[in-house]
Amino acid sequence: SHPLAGAWNQELPGGAHGMHIAFDTKGDKVDIVLPPRADGTHGHLSGTYTFDAATLLVTVKAKLMGDGKADTWSGKLQGKDLELTSADGKLSFGQGEHAHGH
Repeated sequence: SHPLAGAWNQELPGGAHGMHIAFDTKGDKVDIVLPPRADGTHGHLSGTYTFDAATLLVTVKAKLMGDGKADTWSGKLQGKDLELTSADGKLSFGQGEHAHGH
């Protein structure tokens, strides 16, 4: 199976709920579920991605931190861990099952 298959869950201190990323492994689309809001609802983002199987470099084009922040995030896939960085910081994700409640 594709190394990016499955759900990628943001790893936050204390087990807090972060965002979830799902890669369309048959295309270049990526679907992002944003962290829950105070009322329990959550937003969605769509973007695109590239994956270089030789170098394991992943680049996600989406405004992961919202408008006015970086819209390109990249990092190297390391097994079940993916760290995406941009000028606006670093986001860590771990490959896992789909988030509870989805």
